[in-house]
Amino acid sequence: MNVQDIKLYLKVDHDDEDSFILSLQKAAEDYLYNAGCIKNYDNELYKHAIRILIAHWYDNRGLIGSTDLIKYSLESIIYQLKDTWIIDGEIDDK
Repeated sequence: MNVQDIKLYLKVDHDDEDSFILSLQKAAEDYLYNAGCIKNYDNELYKHAIRILIAHWYDNRGLIGSTDLIKYSLESIIYQLKDTWIIDGEIDDK
């Protein structure tokens, strides 16, 4: 997923915040990793979790805490992503 894909999801049509958006992507990857998820951009669910986090943080820059909607959506996705296992060096999405 590149910055253009993310900007399309965010409906951002300017380049002023590309570095900020990329930093949010890295933070989202770290967030999911810390939650026990394997980084896998071939998995559409993983990419959607990244988009959800980026959009939430992009739209709520000053917000501390979480909303119930993002918490519910993200917890459900993380639960499913954590069910991905690595078998013999290969990612098995079951």
